[in-house]
Amino acid sequence: MRSKFAAAAAALLMSTGTAYAGPITFSTPINVPNSFDGIYINLLTGATGATGSAVSGWDFNPYNSGTALSFFWSATPSQASGVASTTTGPYVALAPGAVVSSASVFAQVTASTATAAFQTPGTHILGFRFYNEATSAINYGYMTLTSGGSTGFPLTINGWTFENSGGAITVPGATAGVPEPATWALMILGFGAMGATMRRTRATTTRVRYAA
Repeated sequence: MRSKFAAAAAALLMSTGTAYAGPITFSTPINVPNSFDGIYINLLTGATGATGSAVSGWDFNPYNSGTALSFFWSATPSQASGVASTTTGPYVALAPGAVVSSASVFAQVTASTATAAFQTPGTHILGFRFYNEATSAINYGYMTLTSGGSTGFPLTINGWTFENSGGAITVPGATAGVPEPATWALMILGFGAMGATMRRTRATTTRVRYAA
């Protein structure tokens, strides 16, 4: 549902130019081909393709440069880039609670040595910025990627979120403040028990009241 809403919201932005202020999330997994072409992604609309010419307004292109994972960013306008330790890399794997904003350091380096933090097996978070054609503003966001090998491949982009207002965005914690399903079940049972107790209390009070 969230990815469908995000796509619809992005389409509305592109067609009307109306500024929807708030975070937009794409949560449909994308398998990145282990090839020199990789995959091109439009971060605003979620559109993907095997070549940049096939994806209008593409922003991000993860690919295999020949030895390992590399990142290629759109140069028109020259704003798409990833959070890094310096403007020449390496890219930084963000931790929960990290903030991506205009104060962050960004890089556009394509060398595979710059993506070392994303070449180890596991799930990693990449901060980014890109030019939003619908609002003519720079947007900030974060992306989760899961690597299955020592070169960064096989690689899956699990999804990404960006702040459409142009403001800063914070990487959420592991639970992002949302209870797990088991916790919800316990809470519902607890609320049910409380409700039943309150009903019994009201019934008892009423009977005593009338009996008096």
